[in-house]
Amino acid sequence: MDEDRRKKLEELSQASPLEVTKKLQEFEIYDKKSSQQIIDEVYAEFESGEHLTDSVLKPVFMSIVDGLLEATALGKAARKKGLTASRVLDECEQFTYSGQQKNETNVNGYTEYKNAREFDSVNSNMEQKYNGEARSKLYEDKSIMDKYKEDRVIGDKTLVDEYTGKRNLYLKQNNPNQHYNDETHRKQAQPDHIVPLKQVHDKFKSNYALDDTDIKRIANIEENFAVTSAEINQVKKEMSNSQYIKWMEENGRTVDEQTKANMLRMQKEAEKAVDNKANERIKNNLMGSGEVNEATFNAHIEKFKEENGRTPDPQEKRAIEAKLKKEKTKEIYGTAMGNAADQAKEYAVGNVILFIVKPLYFELKDIIKNGMTEGVGADSTIKALKIRFGRVKNYVIENAKGFLGDNILDFIKGFISSLIEGIISLFVGVFKQVLKLIKEGIKIFVQSAKILFGKDAKEMSAAQKGDAIIKIIGGSVIAIAGIGIEALLNKIGIGEPWSVVLSTILSGIASALFMYLLDKADLFSAKSEKRRNRIIEIFDERIKEIKEAADDFDVVVIDTLRRQREEFENIKGDITLGLDSNNINTINQGLYRMAKFYKVDLQYSNTREFVEYFDSEESIEL
Repeated sequence: MDEDRRKKLEELSQASPLEVTKKLQEFEIYDKKSSQQIIDEVYAEFESGEHLTDSVLKPVFMSIVDGLLEATALGKAARKKGLTASRVLDECEQFTYSGQQKNETNVNGYTEYKNAREFDSVNSNMEQKYNGEARSKLYEDKSIMDKYKEDRVIGDKTLVDEYTGKRNLYLKQNNPNQHYNDETHRKQAQPDHIVPLKQVHDKFKSNYALDDTDIKRIANIEENFAVTSAEINQVKKEMSNSQYIKWMEENGRTVDEQTKANMLRMQKEAEKAVDNKANERIKNNLMGSGEVNEATFNAHIEKFKEENGRTPDPQEKRAIEAKLKKEKTKEIYGTAMGNAADQAKEYAVGNVILFIVKPLYFELKDIIKNGMTEGVGADSTIKALKIRFGRVKNYVIENAKGFLGDNILDFIKGFISSLIEGIISLFVGVFKQVLKLIKEGIKIFVQSAKILFGKDAKEMSAAQKGDAIIKIIGGSVIAIAGIGIEALLNKIGIGEPWSVVLSTILSGIASALFMYLLDKADLFSAKSEKRRNRIIEIFDERIKEIKEAADDFDVVVIDTLRRQREEFENIKGDITLGLDSNNINTINQGLYRMAKFYKVDLQYSNTREFVEYFDSEESIEL
C-alpha cells in the first residue's frame, strides 16, 4: 500500500459521522486523469528520448564495444562462447526472477563466420612453410608450364607478351630472336603464375579439405598462367600483378597504361579461376571423388612393394587410391565434426556463465537502485546479503533442471549449425557467399516457422508475427553484410585485426539503425498494436488499483461506522437515562459527549463555561 492511501485511510478512520461522506468524496479513490491523457502519455513514452536510447544509442554503443573487444584475446574468447556485449546486456536487462527466461545461444551469421575461422589451424596434410625447395618440388608443374608457353608460339618461334600485348618474345634462351640485341635475355618468354604460388599456398594452407597435391592442381590451371618476358617475370616473382605495378611506381620505373590494364584484368580473372578451382576440389574431396596426396600415395606404393616384394598392378593401385580417397574424406569430416563439437561446447559454457550472471546482475542493479537493505526489507547488510544470495542460489537450483534440458538441445543445434558453418568456411569466393545465403535462408525459414507455429504463436497477433519475421530477415542479411564489409576493408589494405574490428562495429551499427527504421516504418502496425496493448495494460492496472482501493476503503468505512454506531448508542443511552431520571447533569454530560462525538465545537464543556460563553457573546448562532 502506498503512503498516500495509508494516510487517507487513517484520516477516514478518525472522521466523525458528519465527515465520512465528505472524506470519501475528497479522497478520490481512483486516478482522475482522463483517458486521453493516458493515451497521450503512452505515445510520448514510445517517442521519448528513453525509447530512442534503448532502440538506437544503446545497441550502437554495444556494437562499438563488441568491435573493440575483437582486438583483444579476452573479447575473442567471449565471442567464441556466444557472449557479445550486446547479448549479455540485453539478457541481463530483461531478467526477472518471475519472468520466463530463454537459455539458448543466438549468434548472427557474421559471428558464426568469425568463430568458424578461429579453428583455422595447422593442416597436417600440407607444408606450412613456403620456400624455394617447396616451390620447385611441391607446387610448380614444369610440364604444364612448358606446354602453356609452347602452345603460344607463333610462326618464327616468337610469342606475344600477354601483359604488354607486344609480340616481342622468343621461346628459348639458346635461340634468341635475331631482331633484338638481347644479350641478357630480357625478352625470353617465361610462363608466370598470375596469382603467385606463395599466395595460393598461404591462402589455402590452413584449409583442412586440401593438401599439397590439391594446391599444385589449383595453382597450375591454365587461367593462372601468362606468358611474359623474363624482364617482368624475374622482378615480379612472388608479387601479384597489382603489387608489381605498385612496386615499379615506388621505385621510379614506369609501367605503361595498357600493361597496367592488362595485368589488373588478368589478375582479377585469375583470382576468380583459382577460387573456382579450389571450390571444385574441396567439393570433390568432401564427396570422396578428389585426388589423393602424391606423397601419401607413393608411400603406400612403397609399403606395398616391401610387404609383397613386387609393384602393385593397375587394379591394386586403384584399390589403394580408392582407400586413400575414402580416408581423406573421412579425415575432413572428422576435423569438421571435432571443430563443431568444440564450438558447441564453447556456446554451452557461455550459456552457463550467463545463467549465473543474470541473477547476480539483477541483485547488483537492485542494490544500486533501491539500496542494499531497503530493496529486500532487511534491517542489516548481513541479512540483506543472505537474502540476495539466497535468491540467486534458489533461482539457480530451481531452474537448473530446465536449463540443463534447454542446454542439451542448444548444444545439438549449436553443433549442427557450427558443422555446417565449418564446411561452408572451407569454400572461397562467391560460391562461399551463396552457400552462406542458403544457410541463412534455412535459418530464417526455421525461425519464421517457430514464430508462426511455435508454442508462443497463439499469443502473438498477425502484425507481431510479420514484424518479427521482417526483423529476422533484415538482421540476417545485415549480419552477412559484415563478411562483405570485412572483405572490402581487406581489399583496400586494412588487414586483421582492424578489418574485423571495424566490420563488427559497422555491421552492428547498421543492424541497430535498420531495426530503428523498421520500428519507425511500422510496416505491420505492430508498434500501434504495442501502444494499444500498453494502454490496455495501464487501464487494467488502474482497474486493479481502484478495486484494491475500494476494498481497503470499504473495510475502513464499515469498521468506522460500526464503532461510531456503538459509541452513539452508548451516548444515547446516557441521555435517555438522564431524561428518565430528570437529572440535568447527566443530560448535559451526554449532550457534551454527543457534540464531541460529532466533532462540533461548542466553545464550552460544562455549565460554568456555558454561562461565561453566554455572557461574553453579543449573539449566539446555533
